[in-house]
Formats: sequence, C-alpha cells, structure tokens
Amino acid sequence: MKFKIFDSSLIDEIISLWNDEIASLGFFKPWTVESFTNKFLKNPSFKKEGLICLFKDNLEMIGFGEANVTKNQLNPSLTPGYITCIAVRKKYQRQGYGTLILEKLEEFLKNEGKTFVRNFFMNPTNLEWYVPGYDKHNHPGAPAISYNSSYYLFLLANGYNTNGQQDAYHLNLRDYELPEYVIKKKAFNEKDGYTLTYYDDKIHFGFDSLFEALKNEGWNQAVKSEINRGNGSKLLIAQKDGEILGFTGPIFTEESGRGYLAGIGIHPKVQGRGLGKTLFCELCYQHKIKGSKFMTLFTGSDNPARNIYMYAGMKPIQSFAIMRKDFK
Repeated sequence: MKFKIFDSSLIDEIISLWNDEIASLGFFKPWTVESFTNKFLKNPSFKKEGLICLFKDNLEMIGFGEANVTKNQLNPSLTPGYITCIAVRKKYQRQGYGTLILEKLEEFLKNEGKTFVRNFFMNPTNLEWYVPGYDKHNHPGAPAISYNSSYYLFLLANGYNTNGQQDAYHLNLRDYELPEYVIKKKAFNEKDGYTLTYYDDKIHFGFDSLFEALKNEGWNQAVKSEINRGNGSKLLIAQKDGEILGFTGPIFTEESGRGYLAGIGIHPKVQGRGLGKTLFCELCYQHKIKGSKFMTLFTGSDNPARNIYMYAGMKPIQSFAIMRKDFK
C-alpha cells in the first residue's frame, strides 16, 4: 500500500474510479477529462498536494481524495479547510482505506495552517449532482453532504458533526404557467404603480440604494458585473416610477437546461406586498419562455426565503448536512 500525490499520469485512473464507484450510483455527475481539468487543475485553489491517491502494491488505485483551501487568506487558522470528496473502489470499502485517505487530507489541511474543516457550499470546488427522479436535471454544486448517504455516515464515524442544514429545491418548467393567485397579486400591485419588468438603464435607477438597504454588497457587485458584461437587460426588477425596488435574475439558461438565479431581494420599504413572491414567479415563467427546462437552488433550512420558492411551486428534493471537524 502506497500514497501518491497527484500527477497528470493519474488523471484517467481517477476519472475512471469516480465514474465507476461514485457517479454510477446516479447522484453525482460523471467526470470527463475536460470537466476534471476545469474543476481541479484550473481551479485557483487547487494544490496537487491536496489530491491524494492510495495504491495497492503500487499498481491498482484503491481510492483517492481531494482537499483544498481558499487562496490568499490573511489568517488561515480562522477560515476552514475543505474536503471535496473521497472515493474508494467497492472491493476495498469497509476496510479502513477511506479513513486513511481522510487522515492524509486532514494532515494536508493542518500543514496549510487550518484548525478545522467545514464541508459546505463555500468549498471552491463544486461537485454537480442530479435531481432524483428527473433525467439530467442537475445542480452545479452540492451545498454540503447528502443526509444519510454512506459518505455522511463515514464522516460521522470519523469525528465530524452536523453544523447546519441546506435544503435543495427543484421546479420542472416544462408546463409552468403563472398561477392565478400570482396574476391577481401582480394586478393588485400594478394598481398602485408597482410593476415587474426587465431593467432598462435609460429609465430605471436605484440599484445602489436597494443593496445598501438590503445590506448585501455581494449582490450589488454581482449585478454591476452583469451590467458591465452587457447582461443588464436580462435582470428582472420590481419598480415604481423608475425606482428599482427589487431584483432577480439575470435570465439565461445554462448548458444543462437549468435556469440561472444569482439572487432575489426586495427593498425593505415595500416588503409585505408580495413583490418578492411574484417577482420570483415571473423569473420562473421568463426562464420557461426563454427555453430553460428546470430550476434548482438551495437555501438554509431556516431561511424565510423558502416560502418564496414554494409559493412558486418549487419542491424540496434533497437535504444536506453542513459538517465540521475541529483539529485538536
């Protein structure tokens, strides 16, 4: 038995092991050389020392695992390390090999100055997964560890604790139409001058004040970035007299057929009118008519925004455990 740090000669064997032992179970998306290269090798946070492979007699790969850290952290001990995945060939499972790989990954993170691991959506390496029961409806990143999966139980057995919960939602857009109650709510707001429309920089104003009120500079930067890329006209807004009072979008369809969502927010001064709910429903409908096949998203289990998603008809389809381990 021998550990090897990643080198390019191992790519095909890593991909084959992942596809045979993990992707074949139907939850995670298979890897190709291109997707592996983009996901790991071209990732700014990737270090070859964090991709560990375990071999039997220096010939057959027993399994592998990957861990990483976010670059340019001023104090590494205050931010988590991340473990992206561990995969072991079926014939070697339940023999302690997965734990040996995990220990090597934790050793790598300690050497990087980390004092704890946290498995959740801030990991810079995303693993795409499929929505159960739908053909190739996939989400671009797992927000944490799927509850009661073998990997979840494996981490529990190795000292990891549940540190929060993320719930994933799905909406099939094939036959989606605006519900009657949404149409009525839109008409009610339109009587008072509140309308939903696409952003037009010639007549609409107020993004900065909106995001200042929402205390969300991340959304502000994301919207400015979309506008600078020429995608401003793909942003849906709620407005009155030209003032932007809410946003969502931008509207575009990912290669998988998934309708994209950067975020949704409504100015506190007009909350309570149902603008957030109707704006999200409008987002779903616009995605459908623009060619999107489905929508997926995730949010914290205690986030009130889930009421918006379910109002539009989204269904919770998978719960994920945020898991943490502190190094002694």
